[in-house]
Order: sequence, then structure tokens, then C-alpha cells
Amino acid sequence: MTLKTENNNGGETPIPQRSRSTLWQFLYVLLNWKWFIVTVFGSIMIAVTIILLLIPRYYKAEASVLPPQTSGLLGSMGSVSSILRDVSPLITMGRGGLGGDRSFTYLAILNSRTVIDSVIDKFDLIKVYKITNYPMMYAEKNLRANTDFEIDENGAINISVLDKSASRAAAMANYFVDLLNEIYVRVSVEEAHNNRIFIQQQYEKNLSDLRNAEDTLEAFQERYKVYDVPQQAKAAIAAGTDLEAQKIAAEVQLNVLEHQFGADAPEVKLKSLQVQEIQKKLNEMQTGTGGDFGNTGNFFPAFEKVPELGIAYLRFYRNYEIQTKLLEFTLPMFEQAKIEEQKNTPAVIVLDRALPPEKPTVPKRLFIEIIFAFAVLSLLIYLIHVMDRVRFEVGALNPLEAKIREFSLNMVKRFKVKDGMY
Repeated sequence: MTLKTENNNGGETPIPQRSRSTLWQFLYVLLNWKWFIVTVFGSIMIAVTIILLLIPRYYKAEASVLPPQTSGLLGSMGSVSSILRDVSPLITMGRGGLGGDRSFTYLAILNSRTVIDSVIDKFDLIKVYKITNYPMMYAEKNLRANTDFEIDENGAINISVLDKSASRAAAMANYFVDLLNEIYVRVSVEEAHNNRIFIQQQYEKNLSDLRNAEDTLEAFQERYKVYDVPQQAKAAIAAGTDLEAQKIAAEVQLNVLEHQFGADAPEVKLKSLQVQEIQKKLNEMQTGTGGDFGNTGNFFPAFEKVPELGIAYLRFYRNYEIQTKLLEFTLPMFEQAKIEEQKNTPAVIVLDRALPPEKPTVPKRLFIEIIFAFAVLSLLIYLIHVMDRVRFEVGALNPLEAKIREFSLNMVKRFKVKDGMY
């Protein structure tokens, strides 16, 4: 396009048509507007630097803690512990309790209002943060914004605190660790106390049931003289077999005597009486008709009563064995519960205590200034090319372009920007 400008004589001086944009044209425009760029860019960066200098600098202190290895009741019971863990999660107590993953329990404690309020009171953060309205609410909000608790890939818990004072930031981070230990120990002891009461109740009930089982089994044995049903039944069968053999032998002898001496002979009557007594004894062993063997001192139970006595004996003995096995579990659990209740060991292992940082963390002044410099310079370059194009435009312009042209002409005069082709 052909552009025209007015000369000093009121005439118009033609300006050669502008060629299309090239790298040379781009650089020429920047060089032509160099003082504008230097002035505006320098002014903005000086203002940014002053603002950054006025912004308070914050120091970041970090402490690192590690949950201790699992200990407590289940960790000290050897092979029994694997069974107990599968059977009842209620016995997971003391330092091994408070949920599945203690790291998340620690995070819950650190984020609790109790801990936050304790830190606020300890370091008088309401005054530090210069809060006047709703002091506790805004103090809690500011403190939470300036703290960070996270679990790293190694399972350690990192506690980070930002503050204007490096020493106060370190002291606050270490105080978080102290509060974590204090509250976790208190909660653990309380939980151990509740578990001890529960296990003690189970232990005392187990003892009572075991005594009842022992008394029942003892009364049954004393009444029926049953000490080992299978062995006693085996002995009874052997005794019955012997009696049956004696009976057969006596009957043979009786038949021989009857043929020799006749039925009325004294020898026959004596042998007949012997056969009858043997048969009577066999009947008693079979049916118990001779009276309760337990009360008559008979060691052998009646054959007919062996199944019944055997089942009753097995039931009583099984109950006794069950209570005995339970006691093997509940007694060490109860003893360990009493130990856990008395524990007062730290909840976490401190890997790194917080130290006052030597350099401030935020704001990162150099990084911010570089970002601002890049953004401002890019915007200035774009604005310059727009102004340089608009100031040579002729014809109707929209209101925005008219404003830009007016501004560009003023800048041309102020910074002595050259006219003409580039």
C-alpha cells in the first residue's frame, strides 16, 4: 500500500510501499523503538523488584520421622501370633493398634485441631500473624496453609513448616514431632487400657469356664469311676472274655461230674453253683444289674452303658481341653496387655530434627523476575509492532485502533522514533 504524510509546506510526501514482514523488518522496528523498550521494560522490572523486596520472605523447616517396627502383643508371641492375627483383630493393641496403617494415623493426629491449636498457643501465632477478627479461625487457616505433612516413598513422614522466622519455623516443626509422640502415646495407652480390660474379662471368664469343666469332669469320674473310657472298656471286654472262658470250662466240668456222680452229688452241686455265679457276674457286666458299678467299686462299666458313658465322657473332656487351650492364648495375651498398658515409649523414630534454614524458600525472586521479564518483553514486542503498524494506517479506524494510534504518535514524539520505511 502507498502511505502519505504531510510535509512542512502543507503538501503530502509519498512514502514508499512497505514490504512484507521479514526478520530484518522485525529487528529494525525493535531498534527504532529501542528507547521506548528500555524505558518501559526497565520501569516495570524496577517496580517488580521493589514489590518483591517488600514481600516478606518465608523459611521452610523440615523434620522427618519414621514409624517404629511393629511391636507389642502379636510381635512377642511367636508362632501363636499368626493364628491370633487371623482369628481376632481385637488383640492388635498398643503400638500395633490404632488402625491398619500407623502412618495415616500419624497424619490424622498432625492434622487434628488439638495439635494445630497447641502450636498456635505455644508460639502465639495470633500475634505473629497479626490477626484481629476471629483469631483462632484465621490462625488455624494460616497455620494449615503454612504446614505440610506427607508420606514419602520410603514410608517416612515429612513435616514442613513455613514461617518468616527461620528459628521459629524449625521450632514449630520439632514441636509437631513432640506433639505427635505425646498424643499418640496417650491414645495408645488408653487403647491398651481398654484392650487390657477386655482381655482380662475374657481371661477371667476362661478361668471360670475351665474350673467348671474341671469340676464337672471330676464329678463324672468320681461317680462312674470313668478315667479312660476306651481303656476301661477294653479291660472290661478282656475280663468278660476270661469269665466267659471260665464259664465254659465250668460247664464242661459240671457235665462230667453229673455223668460220674449224678445230679445230687455234692461235687455236682458245688460246680453248678460256680457256673451260676460266673453267669451272674457276666450278666452284671453286660447290663449292670448288679448295681451302679461306680458306687459298688466296680472298675468296669456295663457293656450296655459304654457308648453312653463314652459320649458323656468325651463331651466333658472336650470342654475341658477347649478351655485349657483357650487359657494358653488368653494368659499370655493378658500378661502382654498389662505390659502394653504401662508402656510410655516414643511413637515415632526421629530421622531428622528440623534445623533453622539458611536460605528463604519463598518468594523465589530470581525465578519470578525472569518470568516477569520474559512476559513483559514479549508483550512490549507485540505492542510495538501493533503501534508501528497503526501509526501509518490511513482511512477509517475503529475506536481501539484510534486510541492506539494516538498513543503511538505520542510515544514517537517522546522517544524520537524514526518515520519512514523499514
